[in-house]
Amino acid sequence: MKKTFKKEGDMTKSSRFIIVSACLMALFVFTGCGSGKKEGGTAAPGTDLNQAIKLGNANCLQCHNAGKDLTMINDLDNRTIGVVYEDSVHFNPLFNPNANGQVQCEDCHGGGQFHWGTGPLAHPVPDYNVCNQCHTAAHGPDFPNEFPQTAHANTNQTPDKFFFQGGTGTDQSDSETTPGGAPVSKNQHIEECSVCHNSNQRFVYDNAGNLVKPDPDNMPNPTVSCANCHDAHQVGKIVLVPTRPAGSNPQGNVVYPIFRKQQIAGAGPWMRPVIYQPNGAVQPNGSVDPSKVQGKNNELSVELACAACHTKGNYKYSQQTTHQNNVYPQWLNSGHGNRNDPAFAEFSANPPAYINPNTGIAYEVGTHAPSYPVDMSLSAFGTTAGTTQNAGNNVYACFHCHNGIGSLAWQEDQQGTPAAPVVFGDEPVTCITCHSPHSQPTGTEFNLRVPKKMTQYTSSSLVISGNVFLDNSPLPPLEKTENGTICIFCHQGRESGLTLYTTKLAPGQVITGNFFNPHYLGTAAMLWGANAYEYSGKSYSANVAHQGANCPTCHMDNATDDNRNGGHTWWPNAATCNTASCHGGFGPIAADPNSENGPASPDVANYRASFDRNNYTGESGGENLSIAVSIQHLERKVLDLLAARGIEYDDLSYPYFFVAGMPHTSANAFKAWTPATYKAAFNLSYTIKGLPSGAESQIGAPNSSAAVHNYKYIIQLLLDGYEDINGAPLPGASRPAGTRPATVYGPNQ
Repeated sequence: MKKTFKKEGDMTKSSRFIIVSACLMALFVFTGCGSGKKEGGTAAPGTDLNQAIKLGNANCLQCHNAGKDLTMINDLDNRTIGVVYEDSVHFNPLFNPNANGQVQCEDCHGGGQFHWGTGPLAHPVPDYNVCNQCHTAAHGPDFPNEFPQTAHANTNQTPDKFFFQGGTGTDQSDSETTPGGAPVSKNQHIEECSVCHNSNQRFVYDNAGNLVKPDPDNMPNPTVSCANCHDAHQVGKIVLVPTRPAGSNPQGNVVYPIFRKQQIAGAGPWMRPVIYQPNGAVQPNGSVDPSKVQGKNNELSVELACAACHTKGNYKYSQQTTHQNNVYPQWLNSGHGNRNDPAFAEFSANPPAYINPNTGIAYEVGTHAPSYPVDMSLSAFGTTAGTTQNAGNNVYACFHCHNGIGSLAWQEDQQGTPAAPVVFGDEPVTCITCHSPHSQPTGTEFNLRVPKKMTQYTSSSLVISGNVFLDNSPLPPLEKTENGTICIFCHQGRESGLTLYTTKLAPGQVITGNFFNPHYLGTAAMLWGANAYEYSGKSYSANVAHQGANCPTCHMDNATDDNRNGGHTWWPNAATCNTASCHGGFGPIAADPNSENGPASPDVANYRASFDRNNYTGESGGENLSIAVSIQHLERKVLDLLAARGIEYDDLSYPYFFVAGMPHTSANAFKAWTPATYKAAFNLSYTIKGLPSGAESQIGAPNSSAAVHNYKYIIQLLLDGYEDINGAPLPGASRPAGTRPATVYGPNQ
């Protein structure tokens, strides 16, 4: 993990540290801590420390730049907290509203009148209420004034300050012992739990095991406060990004956060999560040097800030397993966290450093690799971006989903404005992509984000903006989408029946160019029956049961011990389907022993409800085919109709539809579309690309993704496309009854 501090002149950091420390220690010997007058004396009992006199930074830094003892050292760094603070955005007068142009030590800790290096402070470990004095909605986009709404703030004080033990003490905690059989005291148990629940606290004991710090008579309430994640003494630093316009702080200066070092699961090396990589393509002055990109050194690692606590580990003294969900290892086994997945490797600064899991071959550079930094305030090529760092492979629009930090600009509807972030490196869908660390949006749980605008689509002929799908049909209300709301943001594809109609098929349009690709993983739109090309005069259905379950129920329930199914892997566990209220009532879905994510994955490719005797394919015995196989056969029938018209499909090669019998290259792209073949091809691609290329989406495999998310809708679309090309319905095939009319696009739909 790369450090985030800069070199200090020609002198090494260690030698500079020794010289500075020696000088300051000499000063300390002659003057002591605090000012020469040692104002204030000892605080009398009952003194309101919030009223203590402030002495100024010069007094604080006499000790806290001297390296007096380990309490002066910053977060396992070899620099003192004073030196680190002076390298922070809080110390920079250009970025602070205070009269003196700095956030002073005592602005956070309270007056030092009684401190003297050892005496009391009002806020020895400041909580989020202290940070909220400045970090409110009135001061910028961070608004931690909403932080008390979150579970991290623990405003209901559960657990309580003694972690259900009734107090502190050296007596044994709930019969807890060390591996050697020694008792674990109440004090030690509180320390064990505070590793996550109050990680800012430093625990100090006397020789008898009594607590010295924190004060046992004034124990803090457990809270994951600001400084649990952010480095309190170097909360942020500044990098010059010349694309930033004047007026958004001093021109070119962008503040990026510095995170505390973390130790995952209580073991292993300490690592600092980073949101800026100074050793990658982006240099400290904001310039781009692509030659500096080596291997995977442009990866960000924001998830490590969460991983330290959201990973099962061992309690410090008892070494028993901790109680939390094992989120981080599950995420590592997910498509969201797999940096080798095409969705992220192709959009990395150095694609050849990654191996395609489908082919076993390293990626080529291609057209998706960005040149960092990517300034999300710049919308595209041209007058605003053509002469800036976004002028190379501009993936501004792709970062809607393909970079977990860039996505935040789109979710907050800040893209193209000075409020948008600058992206300094590669990051997949990470914790803060879906979870808001500073607020609890109404209508969801677990700090899950609710995008300001679900759809933001602009073309020369169409603008779709707001809380609608890409076909401009309204989103279901939040009380229906609930925790699955954020999933729709990326999992509705990139085009829709409406955008196809407006661009290619509306009166006055001419069908030209490559295939109009709906894009991958449109499964959330599929679930809610949206974005496919719907035929005028037809009616369509919804999968009401699965809509009620929503994305998290099916994809996140019943995490397995091997972290390969359920939970934050998002790979469904068969146990989720096999409940009495769901498919267990119609016959269990066996686990798939061949699943790439383990045998707990449901084998839905072979599933069909016993009550459903409809023949969807018109074939002899079609009523006995599984739903996934039925959809596969319908896909094949549409493909055969297209092939008879000279069109060949290849899900693995852009632009996907080719002149039959020719090599699958762009030069042989099929372009002689008719409205009927275009509509059917669009819906075919929409159906097959419910899973990424190289998985079940390949023709020849049962399409379990389409079968699971909304099988009636998919069957209706395929049968309608067949009928439109063929001029007559598929003989013997049963079309599911619809519950709503087709979405209206315009004349001659």
